Amino acid sequence: MKSTVLKRFSFFPVLLVFIPCLAGFFLLKEKVSGQAYKAAFTAMDSYRAVHPEERPRFLAVVDFSKPSYLKRMVVIDLKTGDQSFFRTAHGKNSGELYANQFSNSPESNMSSLGLYKTLETFNGEHGKAIRLEGLDPEINDNACKRDIVLHSADYVSLKYILVNIVTLNSPMIGRSNGCFVVSPRDIDEVEQKLNQGAFLYAWGEPP
Repeated sequence: MKSTVLKRFSFFPVLLVFIPCLAGFFLLKEKVSGQAYKAAFTAMDSYRAVHPEERPRFLAVVDFSKPSYLKRMVVIDLKTGDQSFFRTAHGKNSGELYANQFSNSPESNMSSLGLYKTLETFNGEHGKAIRLEGLDPEINDNACKRDIVLHSADYVSLKYILVNIVTLNSPMIGRSNGCFVVSPRDIDEVEQKLNQGAFLYAWGEPP
């Protein structure tokens, strides 16, 4: 009897973390902030003012101010206005549940903020991936040198979140070496929309 009671109480911290996590999965709540949307469109418009030949069909906005268990990347069809949301991992040295430190330096294993342009699709270590060109000097322009790409990995999944809730008392997904990482089940859709010539904007709140 005593051991059963202890087991019930030991499960309380898991429930306390899991309840807000469930809210993020199932409730209709904002996943990308208005501030992130605004910053992304401002950055894209500023770049296109200098490069009017750039006419992307899609813009992706990643809001690193949101916890990683939320679908904090939105892909916007600039022609129709349709939006699709996806979970996205951040760099392992940028933080745990939230990304709050960012770097443009090689070997930092951090995410970088700012505006990117997608380049070619290729098959790499993690399967299908998209190369990224950082367009903001000293903020993300080392993206190619750092091999920062958009790819998929199994650690971006509900299963991984549930494992981390039980083992770490945290609903975080896995983390990358600085790349943008989506779920393997989403990579085909993401690649189809964000193949060569789309824009991606990463928003965050540095400390």
